[in-house]
Order: sequence, then structure tokens, then C-alpha cells
Amino acid sequence: MDNLNQKELTNRLNKYRDAYYNHSDPLVTDAEYDALFDKLKKMEQESGIVLSNSPTRTVGYEVKSKLTKVKHDIPLLSLDKTKDTNDLIKFIKQNSCIMMFKYDGLTVELIYNDGQLVQASTRGDGYIGEDITHNAKTFKNIPLSIPYKGFLRVVGEAIIHKDDFQFINDNLPAGEKPYANARNLVSGSVRQLDNKICANRNVYFMPWDILEGLDDECTSYRYEKLMYCVDIGFNCPNMIIYKYTPDNEQLDSDIETLRQRAIDAGIPIDGLVVKYDSIEYSKQKGGTSHHNNDGIAFKFEDETEKTVLREIEWSLGRTGQLTPVAIFDPVELEGTVITRASVHNLSYLKDFDLNIGDEIEVYKANMIIPQILKNLSAQNRPVKMGVDYPTICPCCGEPVKVEHVNNTDTVYCVNPHCEGKKLSTFEHFVSKPAMNIDGLSEATLGRFIDMGWLNTFSDIYRLDQHKNEIVKMDGFGIQSYNKLWKAIENSKSVPFDKFIVALGIPTIGKTAAKAISQYCDGSVERFEYLLTQDFDWTLLDDFGQVTSDSIKQWFKDTTNTREYVDLLNFIQIQKPEKTNVQENTFMNKTVVVTGTLQHFTRDSITAKLEELGAKVSGSVSKKTDYLIAGEKAGSKLAKAQQCNVTILSEDDFVRMLV
Repeated sequence: MDNLNQKELTNRLNKYRDAYYNHSDPLVTDAEYDALFDKLKKMEQESGIVLSNSPTRTVGYEVKSKLTKVKHDIPLLSLDKTKDTNDLIKFIKQNSCIMMFKYDGLTVELIYNDGQLVQASTRGDGYIGEDITHNAKTFKNIPLSIPYKGFLRVVGEAIIHKDDFQFINDNLPAGEKPYANARNLVSGSVRQLDNKICANRNVYFMPWDILEGLDDECTSYRYEKLMYCVDIGFNCPNMIIYKYTPDNEQLDSDIETLRQRAIDAGIPIDGLVVKYDSIEYSKQKGGTSHHNNDGIAFKFEDETEKTVLREIEWSLGRTGQLTPVAIFDPVELEGTVITRASVHNLSYLKDFDLNIGDEIEVYKANMIIPQILKNLSAQNRPVKMGVDYPTICPCCGEPVKVEHVNNTDTVYCVNPHCEGKKLSTFEHFVSKPAMNIDGLSEATLGRFIDMGWLNTFSDIYRLDQHKNEIVKMDGFGIQSYNKLWKAIENSKSVPFDKFIVALGIPTIGKTAAKAISQYCDGSVERFEYLLTQDFDWTLLDDFGQVTSDSIKQWFKDTTNTREYVDLLNFIQIQKPEKTNVQENTFMNKTVVVTGTLQHFTRDSITAKLEELGAKVSGSVSKKTDYLIAGEKAGSKLAKAQQCNVTILSEDDFVRMLV
């Protein structure tokens, strides 16, 4: 603990304070807390930086009657936009420029004077915004105090990370309409009168320009001023600096690099921005009443595909809400094949006028979440056809009800004894990314649950107690039972990351589980030790507060901990193999796989490539070394041909392994 930096110490003290005041469960003595508190105060005095969540300066929650209008001394204007990379090259010419994220959030201006945050405001119409100082003080990462004592005007974007956005949508009150995107959510959060609401939304501030100040500390270049801001407590913006005009190949590669960085960090962006590095040259370029001429915005085009709706499936959630899911012919978007998309609720279903056989257009919101963009068939219908929805729960067969809340219709199963939730948790536990127990289909799990044999996950490993009954069931026999029991036995030896996935901890998927396993060296003992130490999981790369809290809350539930301990009586965690990768064709190469494969599943070929030391990517760029193309390769094959990427058939790949 002695080696904690200022941010780590701030987070640790906040945890101790929360345990003491909110849970009546002190984790340290008063003397220990006071010593650490004094240490943090000294750090803040020495650095001149006080973070917004510091316990030495935490702002009490404040409610405004209305937001005050603020006139911007320097207008916050827009930029000219393009979707053509050639326009970026023309803009750069021979000038030094920086390329950075175009955040999909809400533009915010921060003003500091004498080292203190004195005002925060929204962009508004560029000339008049709204005072949101009370909310800005609850942002997760802005400094309230800085060592720079001059006047400073910083402009940037208020954002909500993708994992936080998804978590908020997944935990909305019953009947409340999901937020369409992170931009709408952050806009509504930042403009709340009660700053407690904003504080609970995990809003972050990402700076992208210095409008005034730092002239006595830095040269008149944007890049240097932004990097100085990092030194005084702000987050570092992702940037690529150009001292020369890039060619098309280099620019395409850089665009893909920044786009991938945003995806990896869960940062919502809808494009990139190129601005002149020289502030003096920027002033010379002038502008219009709408936009400045010192920069240009490059907008990403949403990748869309047309397909045919084949089915509406109704998925039962933990609250009893039945969510319509559109099932359609497979299409490839953003590097993956998708066949389904949530339609959220009955109101959305009616708005799209979705009927079986309709031609629809789909896309991935924020390049992640499959969504329906248009119902092309409905556009040609003179009147809406009306949609079908269930009158009984597909899980328990009991009548459902339609609730109308906030102008939204939602279908609910109101049977308190519905087994649908239990079934879904077991399906997740036995799935391939988790314990991978072949033979425990949805139907089989349902039958075993109905028999009363499965109440906890550990009961799966006690199914041998019911062998005599199972072999007599329809569809079973001794051979089927033996095959199933062998799969169950095989699942007892499992890598730590798959075991973590199987537990079903909210927000913990394959990627997060792998990160946990790597940090713990695949050791369940080290994992348990970190739990006892109230480890801050945000210290892992790309772990936000939501994910960290989710882990801790799950293990605070005694039912969960009993289940976890019981499972480990049956399960042996595999020790990770440490092997030296021999030199081969694919080592340190970037490989993309597309199309339908004959000899491999997508997971197995990915695992093989990673075993060979390759980096497997989901999209083709100039940096791609190989494209392995199966049948129906589609757009990725065309892109690879344009980029002169080496194209391999599946058979070519197999021969190269020999």
C-alpha cells in the first residue's frame, strides 16, 4: 500500500469510506484511514492536482432548479465533414497536423483559474450553452485542482464508455425504454438538475483542444498543450501526429489503428478529426459562423446489410420481461456473422411493423450491437399489417400481460414460479465459452430442472445419482447417458477463464475472464487472495468501475459464494501451459479469417493462429498480412484484394502448417 500512486490511493480511500458509512463494515482502523488520508492530502499539495472523486474534496450532491445559460467568450463551432479519405490528404497538404478521436458524446468546456475549476458548460448552439459545473464535478476523471495557476480554457467531450452504457441499459427499471445510444445517455446525464443522477452514470471527460491558456508553459502547438494537460491530471487523448502528408496506404492504416484503439478501450466514437497542430496557423485559416477552417471531421459510415426476417423469438429476462429478438438470414458485419438482433420491446416491434418474410436492413450500433435500421418491406405497404406477440409465456405457459409505461409497451410473464430464468443460467453454464458440456441441450436441461434434479450448477456433477431414471427417459438410453456423463466428467478439468465465464458474473464475458486469468496466472488461489484484499479490478486494462463493482457484488452474495465453493469440490482448474512458440510463417503476423470453413470452426482456427503467435483481427487493412478465405468470403475478400493482402484458402493454410 505504501507504493500506491495518487489515483490508486484516492480509489482505496473511497472504498474504505463507502464500507464505513454505507455498509457499517469498516475495513481499516480509524488511525490507518487517517494516516492514508493525510498521505493523500500531502500528495495533492505536492502535485497541485486534486481529482474529482478525491475524499479530501468530494463534492456533496447538488440539485439545481434550472440550468443557467452561459455565453461562450470563444464560440464552440463545428467542423467541416467528409467521408472521403482523399479530403483528409488534401487538408493536411504539407502542414503539421494531428489526427484524433471524434468522440460520440457531448461537447463540454471547462474553465480553470488560479488552479481551480470555476465553470463547466455545454456547447449549446456554439455561442450560448448551459452551466453544468455541479455535474462536471461528479465526472470520474477531471481534476478539480491543478498546479497551473493561470487562466485555462479546455474543451473536450463528455462520454460514457460502452460497457457502462450497456450495463445501464441492461438494468433499467421495468418498462423503461432503453437508451438508443451512449450520446443520448450522456447528454441527458450531464444536463440533469440533480447531480446525483450524473454521478451514478460514470461520465468521463476527454480533452481535445486548449482554447486559451498555457502560453507561458508550452509552445503554440496543440499537441504540446494537450500533453501538458495530461501532466496536470487530464486523460490522454489518442492522437497520431503528421509532420508530412501521408499517402493513402498510410492514412488507411492510421485510421484503422485509431478505430481499433477505440474499440479496445470501449470508447464511443463516430469518426476521427484532423486539425492543424500550429495554433497560429489555425487562427489564420478563419472560418464561418458554422465551422472553423482549422480542422476537418472524418465520419465513419455504418456498415449495413440487407437480409430477410425469418422468425421473432421471445427471450425471457430476469425480471420476467419478454424481449422480442429478430432472427434473420446470416449476414457479415464489422468482421462477424450475425443472425439475430434485439428489438427491445413490443413498441419497437410495432414501430418497425415487423412480419415474417420482411426484407430488413441491419447494422451494428457503435460497431458492436446488432440493430435493425429499416424494414424495407414495410416502406412499400400502404398500411401497417400489425404484429403478432405471445399471449402466454413461452417458458411456463402462463398468461402474459402488456404493460404501458412511459409510452412504451412491454410484454411480461407475471408467473412468480416461472423457471425460464433458471433455465437460461444453466444454458450459459454449459455453453461452449464456459464449461462446454456437450449433450446438455436446452431441452435436456429443461427436463432435468422439471424433475427437480438441477437447482444449482453443482447438481450437474451429481446427475450420476439419477442414472437409472435418466436411461429410462425418452431419447436416452445407456449409450446416451454414458456419452453425457463423459462430457460432464471432461468438463471437470477447465481453464480458469472458462470457469469464470461459467459463473455468470454480470459484465464478465470471455475477454474480461481472460484478462482476470492472465493477471492471476490462471491461479484460483491468487484470485481468491485478491478478493479477500478488496482488490481494485479497475487496475486491469480496460476494466471500468462497473466491471470491478460487478465482481465484488457477485462474491458478496452468500448464495453465489456457496455455489462457487461447492463447484470447486468437483472442478480442477487447469494450470496454463507456458510454451515457447517456434519460428513459423504466421508468427507476429496479422491474420483475418472470413467465410465458411470446412476443417475448422471459427474458434478453433483462431486458437490455432494464436498458438502460432499470430494476431487475429476482425477487419482487413493495409496492416493485414494474410486473409484466410472460406466459402462466401464476401466484402473482406474484396478489401483484401484492394489492399494487396496475401489471400490463403483453408487448404493453403493447412498445407502451411505441415
